[in-house]
Amino acid sequence: MNAALETRIRANTLRRIEAAHRYSPFYGGYLANHLPMALVALDQMGAGDEQIAAFADRYGRKLEPLPPASDVIAGETSGRFLGRREAVASWIAFFESEFAGSGEKTVLVRWLDRLMPAVGSTAFHGLIRLAYARETGSARELAHALGQWAADYSPLGDAPRFSGAASPAEALAALNRDPRFTKLRYAGGGIATRMSRAAADPDAADLVAAADPRKLDIRAQARALLGAYAATGDFTVLHGVTACHAFRTLLPFMKDVDAAQGFLWHALVCAYLSSGGPAAGGPLQGDAGLAWEEIRRRAAASRDEHDIKLAYVCWREWEDSGDDLYRRAASATLSSR
Repeated sequence: MNAALETRIRANTLRRIEAAHRYSPFYGGYLANHLPMALVALDQMGAGDEQIAAFADRYGRKLEPLPPASDVIAGETSGRFLGRREAVASWIAFFESEFAGSGEKTVLVRWLDRLMPAVGSTAFHGLIRLAYARETGSARELAHALGQWAADYSPLGDAPRFSGAASPAEALAALNRDPRFTKLRYAGGGIATRMSRAAADPDAADLVAAADPRKLDIRAQARALLGAYAATGDFTVLHGVTACHAFRTLLPFMKDVDAAQGFLWHALVCAYLSSGGPAAGGPLQGDAGLAWEEIRRRAAASRDEHDIKLAYVCWREWEDSGDDLYRRAASATLSSR
């Protein structure tokens, strides 16, 4: 473990996460393993050791074993292994070596800008798992997170170009009013596949370009996605909320923040499009009146990894921003289950 990396979770939880490294980051063909992320969130929201053990045992039954490493990835040849899922174990071994030799900060600075063109890979889960990994104090978990992202490296096309004047909230509202996209559902079995098809739609490029690059601050993007999620409870948009939190926590390791924010916005628009462009504003569904203590209690008892992660992210973003819509959104989600 890198001594400079703060450990926020309990020792028993960390042991559970590292024991789960026998599982692949992927399962079921295209799904992302949420186990380590959920365990971090459960730990931080007050779940007891028995609750965490029960969740890990139950969730682990659907996961698949990590295959053996079949290649040796070196710095000078790593590019040809990007996007090769069959090389995930080799990527993990590569990053374990990188962290052992260079330490957390150096590796993250070296790799984050390189991976950001594919920030939407596996429905943002490379980015999201990496942010959670930093809370574990485990170099092994950091290596698994980066290995997942590199093995599923899937850019959504060329770097986005921006020529408009819209803020993120204004851009989503305009998209929602656009008859070309209202209720449109791109074909595909998973979020990432539908995002790729949205990115290939020439009309979608116009929507991405409509944003003003000077207004793409991560907090503005996060607030726009939160508003859309609060109005709809949409499952795809939920991933945008958690992705924005992950991005914000990893900002200190990004050298080209403007470019990174552009790649994130491109991916978020494609995700939003892939969900049928749900309303970007409107009333919350469910009881928005729960206090944080009750939200955390319900989340700690939940069997749904997405509800757990959303509650945790909303809590942390509320701590950072003071925006009460985060509490209300988490409350509405947990009260409706």
